[in-house]
Amino acid sequence: MFVRGILPLLLAIVIASAAHAQQARPGDVVTGPARVTDSDKMVVNGVYILLWGVDGPEKGQPCYLNNQLYDCHAIALRELQILTAQGPVTCTIENDPNRLRRGRIYGTCTSRDGKDIAEQLVRAGHALAFVDQTDKYKPIEAIAEADKVGLFRGSFMEPWAFATAITGANQ
Repeated sequence: MFVRGILPLLLAIVIASAAHAQQARPGDVVTGPARVTDSDKMVVNGVYILLWGVDGPEKGQPCYLNNQLYDCHAIALRELQILTAQGPVTCTIENDPNRLRRGRIYGTCTSRDGKDIAEQLVRAGHALAFVDQTDKYKPIEAIAEADKVGLFRGSFMEPWAFATAITGANQ
């Protein structure tokens, strides 16, 4: 009896979460604790959000430091976890012209202290400016490159180029 009663409840929660995520529209503001799912992705208040204007290393992407392979994805993912761990994250949903084709929701997100999370990732060299969406982070990326921080300490392929190479499709 308990199992029969709990299954419909769980199903209702999953459906409600999916409906909530699909309702996020450009201009909407989503606030809540963040659960990081990738180097540039998180779930905030049930909405799966990709950081607007940046691209972080992909899982399995090779990066090199002193000619040694290292896991730049894991480092970038951990940095995003640290940036979002101090309290609620606030994301403003962006209008991505490719949103329908991609089926993705992008947001500009700030940490509890009001700092732009994508900007902090780029400044630390753990994400790159994705100028197909905006050039807002390009000057910050240039500083990270000049300072040789994060990815710029070694060699790497741009995340979007790596993703295209392994899937054969554009992000």
